[in-house]
Amino acid sequence: MLFELTMETKHLKELENIRTEKDHLQQLVSHQSNTIEGLEKSLHVASSNASLLQQQQLQLLESVQNLVSLVSQGKVLKKEEQLFQDCMDILQSGFNLSGVYTLHINNLTEPKKAFCDMETDGGGWTVIQRRINGSVSFQKTWKEYKQV
Repeated sequence: MLFELTMETKHLKELENIRTEKDHLQQLVSHQSNTIEGLEKSLHVASSNASLLQQQQLQLLESVQNLVSLVSQGKVLKKEEQLFQDCMDILQSGFNLSGVYTLHINNLTEPKKAFCDMETDGGGWTVIQRRINGSVSFQKTWKEYKQV
């Protein structure tokens, strides 16, 4: 009978060890499943990003091919040859640096130079300043400006 008790105790300990090992393995499987799920999500995001990059690459390639075609046909005007009426025209032509540009304004025979602000509120602002001898005060109210 003592032998049977010892065997039963031994079997119970082995059973407990097996249960502990089973719980540990279940936790490990759960952790690995979560890791795999996270990796699958990352793979999906990476695939989406790769597809987007491929689309952008194709668009860029098409733009480059169009530019090469225009250049080879001689249809692209140099910066000096382009005629702009105002700074918004310049901005829309791809020039995005603030600075002094030559404008060909309707009803004027001579081109005029004006400062173009390409940063404030999206850019394209034509700044015209005319000061002859410094005698004119620009410190006026809006009402005074409207009268001039």
